[in-house]
Amino acid sequence: MKSNNENGWEAFYTASQTRPASPLLRLALGEQCLPMGNGHAVDLGCGSGIETAMLSGAGWSVLAIDKEARAIERIEALKAELPAADLTVWASSFEELESLPPSSLIHAGLSLPFCHPAHFSVLWGMVRSALASGGVFAGHLFGDRHDWTTHSGMIFHSRREVEALCEGLDIELLRESEGEGGLVPHHWHRFDLILRKPEA
Repeated sequence: MKSNNENGWEAFYTASQTRPASPLLRLALGEQCLPMGNGHAVDLGCGSGIETAMLSGAGWSVLAIDKEARAIERIEALKAELPAADLTVWASSFEELESLPPSSLIHAGLSLPFCHPAHFSVLWGMVRSALASGGVFAGHLFGDRHDWTTHSGMIFHSRREVEALCEGLDIELLRESEGEGGLVPHHWHRFDLILRKPEA
């Protein structure tokens, strides 16, 4: 699916709206990582809003970010459904972001690969800088054997490159997997990451 295809994104949101929240995020919120809510969280590339809703419902103050108009509409609707939630929405591409607020949790579910390669190092630097001491990043990167590597506006990483991105952070999980499947059938190659910023 192309990142600039609005109909494609809407089909993705519709197809995924009944799925449970990300297992990776739920793992990051477990006892060994972040058992307590009520901190500040960022949902980078919030998409259908399922993870944003879960975080808001768990007591987190959430900043949801996405460039797609339909994603923003979904989060605005969620705000109306959860009037007591501390939920902020930014309509922005990754390339347009200038900074991220200090956060105990940053979640990027299948979204970082859609950052333009020329800007990825800036975005990753923002993520690392925004993490509070002891804060956790949970997200995915696409590997260099992914079928979509022909998309020049997306970024893919080798395992060595992923390990380099993790330097200076405590690795709670670095899981590499690949296979066949997806809403649009393809060969996928993915890294699941849960990283903690060391206590100061």
